[in-house]
Amino acid sequence: MTAPVLDPADLPEQDRPGWPVPDDEPARLAALRAFGVLDQPRQADLDAAARLAAYVCGTPTAVINLIDADRQWQAAAHGTEPIEVPRGDAMCQHTVLGTEVVYTPDASAEALFVDNPFVTGHTANVRLYASAPLLTRDGHAVGTVCAFDERPGTLDSVQLGLLRDVAAQVMALFEMRRMAAVLTRAATRDPLTGLGNRRAVEAAIQAAIARAERGLGTPSVVMADLDQFKAVNDALGHAVGDAVLVSVAQRLTATARSVDTVARLGGDEFVVLLEHTGGPGATAALGRLRRSLEGGWSEVTGGHEVGAALGITTYRAGDSVATLLARADAEMYADKARRAGSF
Repeated sequence: MTAPVLDPADLPEQDRPGWPVPDDEPARLAALRAFGVLDQPRQADLDAAARLAAYVCGTPTAVINLIDADRQWQAAAHGTEPIEVPRGDAMCQHTVLGTEVVYTPDASAEALFVDNPFVTGHTANVRLYASAPLLTRDGHAVGTVCAFDERPGTLDSVQLGLLRDVAAQVMALFEMRRMAAVLTRAATRDPLTGLGNRRAVEAAIQAAIARAERGLGTPSVVMADLDQFKAVNDALGHAVGDAVLVSVAQRLTATARSVDTVARLGGDEFVVLLEHTGGPGATAALGRLRRSLEGGWSEVTGGHEVGAALGITTYRAGDSVATLLARADAEMYADKARRAGSF
């Protein structure tokens, strides 16, 4: 049984965590979190992978462990229920230090594990232990597939190789989840501003309507449209026009609350879903959003001022996504007409 162990004493005192850390720890943690698999509900395919790991190793128990900054979180389990423990208590904290399978016929006979709570009986009574690292394409070990037994035992090279194969398949499942999240985000995000697109905001409005129908708050919808945006593009160029749109997105996002949704419908049209905001609150929110778009454009346009018309509507019983957007749009055009008449 071999496991490379780095000495935390090599780190500055204030950075010593109390357990060994890989050389690539910051990148390793970033890679782990990029998969979006921490703190998720149990998934049948991951439980099946844990079951397969137990089968190939001939053990009653196997788990998929993810080693976070200060904890070990189990994404799947066979023969036990998933648990979360401090990283300092995790046997698998040692596996992520390298790229090889860590294996011992009897953990109670290993100096590295003899005092571990998973061995002493405090948490479990592990004896036979085999742990294959979950390796990203860049070689970061984000966790393990771990098979173990409360009785001492032996595994041959074929079994250890199969355990590594299971770990590779788990990583393939993680990569599929990561790519699905990327594709979902791409399908619901405006590439220029990073805001949600029409699909995203329509889904958010539909969810807000469903909550309103259950008596869980009244949403409002704000529509915003820039004044003479085509003239800005024609006079200053599309690069400046794009910069204006990005600035609008930033201003609206900075003004809206974290529970609200800001989206770009297309062109120079933006929409803000105000959660749980009707009556005077909606009027006040509209005022804040309007002020956020007034003035301060010289750094973006070189002196050309940008204006915007805004309209707001609040949910009424029987409303749909289409009716809310249509009323907000009508209010916005009414505001545009009033603004044109005031010049």
